[in-house]
Amino acid sequence: MLSNSHLTRADYDNYLVYLYFGADPDLNSCINRAYRDFNRTLHGFGNLKNSAETYHQAVESLKDSLDELKNISASQISTESFDDWHKTTCNQLTSLFKHQGHHLFIGQAQKWVNMTMKYIFTLGEERIAGFGAAYACCHVPLDNILLKQLGKFGFPLLNRAWSRLDCYDEYLEKQNWIRQKFSIAPMDVEFLLWLGKEIEPGNIRHNF
Repeated sequence: MLSNSHLTRADYDNYLVYLYFGADPDLNSCINRAYRDFNRTLHGFGNLKNSAETYHQAVESLKDSLDELKNISASQISTESFDDWHKTTCNQLTSLFKHQGHHLFIGQAQKWVNMTMKYIFTLGEERIAGFGAAYACCHVPLDNILLKQLGKFGFPLLNRAWSRLDCYDEYLEKQNWIRQKFSIAPMDVEFLLWLGKEIEPGNIRHNF
């Protein structure tokens, strides 16, 4: 507690949330923030006349998909049902961009979807409710920082940049490798490794 201050640690945490997500963070805030994490890889997209409309349609598509995930989570979610949802969501995004004349790679779609999920969990159930049950099933956002850290554990290298990954089955193989290598939730793995923290030896499967 700071001397002569009536502010709490929660007040400062809320200040950080405000700076990053705005005054009233919601799904739109998470989707828009996640877009910024990969849009530098969308070469040429900004030059399209319909880029703003394409982006708006993609955001609405992703919001609809997240509502579906919330419904799945409210019943009984499994790794299989999450994977089916994720594949459908990524394919919808790539199809939407293709229809508008731009190629969105699976690697870019996964970064958008997975970072959106990470931000939802970062904001917490009290701000965005209904997704907690999906946490253990979620995929990690593949990017250069995480791939470098995973390499220390023998993660199989990609033969192209993560943003140019364009086969969903190949992408899913990488996610399943992470699930099998570590005994903790993949999102926990990503959180620790992205920050450069250690994963406890008991949470690593050495016989894999």
